[in-house]
Amino acid sequence: MQRFAGRIILLWGWRRALVAFAAGALAVLAQAPYDFFAVCFVSFPVLVWLLDGATGEASDGWFRRLRPAFATGWWFGF
Repeated sequence: MQRFAGRIILLWGWRRALVAFAAGALAVLAQAPYDFFAVCFVSFPVLVWLLDGATGEASDGWFRRLRPAFATGWWFGF
């Protein structure tokens, strides 16, 4: 499980966006009319791992440091 989490944390670029989009699409199954709640136990840890790896450059401004986390959340919710 740690290897899998490590690989997700280190994703970058379009692969990070694709995994976030897929996890968000999977999370939709937990809502009505499907009500498959157990899928939340898979999709939300993936989101947390993606957010753990979303870092900007320390020398950049505060907006640029938060931009990868914003993009990850946006792709998850799209």
